Amino acid sequence: MIMQFPIAHNDELLVSILARFVARQGLKNDKAALELLFSTRNIVPSALLQGHIQPLLSNVGHLWPVSEIDVINRHSLLPFFQSFIEPQRVEAVQNSLIYSEKSTALTTIGKNASNVHWPMYYRYCPKCIAEDNKLLAYSYWRRSFQLPGFVVCPKHFVYLQNSHFKLLPSRRHGFCDASQVNNSDKLIHIDVDPNNKLLKLAVHLQQLLQINTPYVSPLQWTIFYQKAIRNIGLVNGARPDHLEVKERVISYWGIKFLSSYGLGLHNENNWLLAFFRKHRRHYTALHHIACMMALFPCQPILEAINEASLIIPEKQQRKVHFNSKLVDKVDEYRTNWLQIYSQFNSLKSIRETREGARLYSWLFRFDNAWLQKKLPKRICNNIVKVNWVKRDRELVKKLILVLNKSYENLSLPRMTQTWFIAQTNITWGVASHLEKLPLSKCFFIKYTESIDECQIRRVLAIIVNCINKNEPLPRTYEIERLAGLSKQRSREPVKYILEMGFEEISCFKNSTRKY
Repeated sequence: MIMQFPIAHNDELLVSILARFVARQGLKNDKAALELLFSTRNIVPSALLQGHIQPLLSNVGHLWPVSEIDVINRHSLLPFFQSFIEPQRVEAVQNSLIYSEKSTALTTIGKNASNVHWPMYYRYCPKCIAEDNKLLAYSYWRRSFQLPGFVVCPKHFVYLQNSHFKLLPSRRHGFCDASQVNNSDKLIHIDVDPNNKLLKLAVHLQQLLQINTPYVSPLQWTIFYQKAIRNIGLVNGARPDHLEVKERVISYWGIKFLSSYGLGLHNENNWLLAFFRKHRRHYTALHHIACMMALFPCQPILEAINEASLIIPEKQQRKVHFNSKLVDKVDEYRTNWLQIYSQFNSLKSIRETREGARLYSWLFRFDNAWLQKKLPKRICNNIVKVNWVKRDRELVKKLILVLNKSYENLSLPRMTQTWFIAQTNITWGVASHLEKLPLSKCFFIKYTESIDECQIRRVLAIIVNCINKNEPLPRTYEIERLAGLSKQRSREPVKYILEMGFEEISCFKNSTRKY
């Protein structure tokens, strides 16, 4: 049981809290630290969105009384995305971070598919580090410093610097402690000017992380920017003046800054061109802030989000087309459509013909209400619903048969989850659907072998073989060689078995062969 746990600071990443705990405990083995914190060794710490929160709080909740949602909102970067992705996705990511064994949070929120360049290393403010070491005798990672575009500390007006710790380190299971940062770097000051754009950008990004903001749909953003661009006169007729918009954004930020964060405008069809058209996808907070500061400097991002979230899009009514010869031709087109309708089974087949495409186009425009009643029935794919309860029972029966057949065979390879599944000859992905297969999941938890158990079985197989053949027991190094082990690979349980006094038993007399 864990008897002490660090106090969490405001704006501290969850992995930073865990790293300080590991450093305090003096744990050098990464897997041992994971076992102590999460009760499992199969976890890879994530700098930005650390998952497995429920098992963590089950071990440290008596020392850190906080809810799972509070941990996410205070010590992860998920609040930074909540205004720019659907609430359903936010909820899915929250559930994934709390309950799932394998977290896909970075993919779900769109970070991995985004063109925005995120930092590669943990970043820190040298003055914050010095201040922490003086007041606390240790330091910690600020979550806001790890955001893309966040280059200045809003508190000390100092450029952030990269540490030597990667956000995706090669040592996948380890924790990076901010107290190990070398603070001998030279401090680089910027002007203490409240109108400095890098400082203002950092303040905007920090506000999105710390203040709860509502969700804004792509359609609401479209209406908001269309109105905003008209208010400042950047229109060419009824459309935005894209060339002038591009010149102002480049003039404000510079090509180098935009390119360094994945906001480059060198392509003809760039993101800025689509940004001031109809939004067909979500854009990141950095896209919005870059445009806001360059084009609408008097409107803060929080005010823009609140204003855009209140927009109620009007339902667009279908445009009614008029044809002066409609009354004369409608009967003719209806008759021809009914003739061709009786010859085909699907709308796709009708529209693939030249005559069918012509009739459909005319009726869709001028006689749509009648056409909708005379369309072929849609072809529905017969999607078979899987009975997961039945499939789970059938699978676990096969697994039990495999276990019964292999139970006494001590010479088999390590009986892992993958090995058991391979013996059942099942082609569909069992491992991908274990959450829907509770019986099978319990079977794997109970009967899959650990490395210790596999090594013990290999050694016992050699010993049992000697008993059956009434042969003397080989020497320790021979047993290790026959079992495919060595002094370095052998675990403690195996070493204990090999050190037992088998030679005291008559049938276990050591071999007298000379070498």
